[in-house]
Amino acid sequence: MAPEEVTTPGAQPAAPTVRKKSRKKGKEKPKAREDAQEGREEVAEVEGLMRAGRRALALGDARGAVGCFRRALRLAGGTGSPRLRRACAFSLGAAYVETGKPKKGLEFLLQSQPSEGESGEQLEDLYFSIGAAHGGLQDFPKALEYFGKAVGREHAAQAGSRAGIHVQMGCCYLGMREPARAARCFLEAARSYAKAASPAATAVALSRASGSMLQSRRFGAAEIAGVLAQCRSLCESLPDPALRGKLYSDIGLGYSQLRIFSLAAESFQRALALCHGEPDRRHEAALLQNLGAAHNALHSFSTALGWHRRAAALHSALGNRRAQGQCFGNLAYACSRLGNHEAAAENYLHALQAFRDSGDVQGQWQACEGLGATCSHLGHPQKAIGHYKEALTLLSHCQDTPGAARERIVHRLTEAIQHQLCLRGCISHGAGWVPAPAPLQFRPTLPHTSRTQLRGSDVPTADPPGRRPCGSQEPGAGSRMLSLICSLV
Repeated sequence: MAPEEVTTPGAQPAAPTVRKKSRKKGKEKPKAREDAQEGREEVAEVEGLMRAGRRALALGDARGAVGCFRRALRLAGGTGSPRLRRACAFSLGAAYVETGKPKKGLEFLLQSQPSEGESGEQLEDLYFSIGAAHGGLQDFPKALEYFGKAVGREHAAQAGSRAGIHVQMGCCYLGMREPARAARCFLEAARSYAKAASPAATAVALSRASGSMLQSRRFGAAEIAGVLAQCRSLCESLPDPALRGKLYSDIGLGYSQLRIFSLAAESFQRALALCHGEPDRRHEAALLQNLGAAHNALHSFSTALGWHRRAAALHSALGNRRAQGQCFGNLAYACSRLGNHEAAAENYLHALQAFRDSGDVQGQWQACEGLGATCSHLGHPQKAIGHYKEALTLLSHCQDTPGAARERIVHRLTEAIQHQLCLRGCISHGAGWVPAPAPLQFRPTLPHTSRTQLRGSDVPTADPPGRRPCGSQEPGAGSRMLSLICSLV
C-alpha cells in the first residue's frame, strides 16, 4: 500500500506540469496575434494620415497637411518600420517647405535620407525637395547642387519631372542675378513640358524665359520675339481664362520692351477682356494704363484718351495715387499731341499733385517739364521758366538720372528765357517767333512684371530679392519711350 501511495502523488504532479505549459503557449499565441494586429492597425492609420495630408496639399491646405504628416510621423516611430518613418519625415519636410518654412523642412528632409546600403528609390524627389529648401534659404549654390543630382537620376527621365527641376534651377539663377542662365533653364523646361504634352506649363515656361532674356540683354530682339510668339500661339488654346489673361499681360509687357507696340496693345486688349469679374481690380487698372501708353506710342492719341481716363479713374478708386499720376501724365501727353494744350496743362497739374502726394520725385520733375512745355505752347514763357526751374531743382535730388534729361530741360529753359526777353523787347527774334518745344515723353517707368509661376515659384528671384520671379528690364541709356506701368502683385 505504501509504495502505491508514494507512486501516485509522484505521478500526479507531472500531469499538471504538462497542462500548465500548454496553457502558457496558448496565451502567447493570441498575444502575438494581437501585437501583429495592432502593428497592422498602426501602419494603416499612418498610411491614412499620409493620404489625408496629400489630399490637403492638393487642396492648398498646407497647414492641414503639416498636421497630418506630424501625427503620421509620431505614429510611425512605433511601427518598427524605418522605411515608413522616412516616408513620413520626407512628407513633413516637403510640406514645411511648401508653407514657407524651409529651415524646419530641411531638418526633416535630411532625416528621410536612406542609410548606407539601403536602396534609394525615388531619390530624385528627395533631392528636389532638399534643393527647394536650400533655395528658400537663399543658399542657391547648394540648391543647384541638389537640383543637379535630381535631374541626373534615372527616374527623372520623365519630361515633366525634368521640366520642374529646370524651372527651380532657373529661379535659383535669377536669385544669383544670372538671368541669361535662368533663361536657358526656362527654355529647357519649356521643351520638356512640350514633350510631356503640357501646353499650359509650356506657355508659362516660355513667358518666364522671355522675361529673363529681356533682363539679361544677351539675346537678340528677334530671338526674344520668337519666344513671345510661341507663348502667344499656345495661349489661344488654353482653357483656363485666368491663366490666359496673366500670360497675355506678360506677353504685352515683353513686346512693349521690344518696342513692338502693335502686338503689345493687342496682347493687353486680350488680357483685359479676360480679367473682368476679378475681385481685385489692380490688374485691370494696370492693363488700362498699359493700353493707353501703348496707343500713345502708336500715335493713336484719340484712342489713347479713353484708356488714360479709365485707368486714372480706376487707380483713384483703388487709392493708388502714384499710378494715377502716371495716367494723368500720359493723358496730358496725348492731349498735347492732339493740340489741346489747355487740357494738357490741366492734366500735368493733376499729375504733379498726385506725384507730390505719393512722394515720387521723378514723376514731379517730369510733370514740371511737361507744364513748362505746355506753357510755352500757350505763350506764357514766364510760367514756363518757373516750371523748368522747378524741374531742374527736383532733378538734382534724383539719382541715376541721365544727363540728357538735364541738358534737355536747360535747353528748354534757355529758349523760354529768350522768348521772355523777346516779348520785353530786349532781343529780336523776328516776327514774334515762339520756339516750339519738343513734345514731352515721360521717361519710362517700366513694366514691373509678375511672371506667371510654375512649380517652385516661391524660390527667391532677382528683382527684387525675395519671392518674385522676374524683374523689369531697364532700357538703354537715353531711350525715350512712354510710361508702361504694370502694378501686378
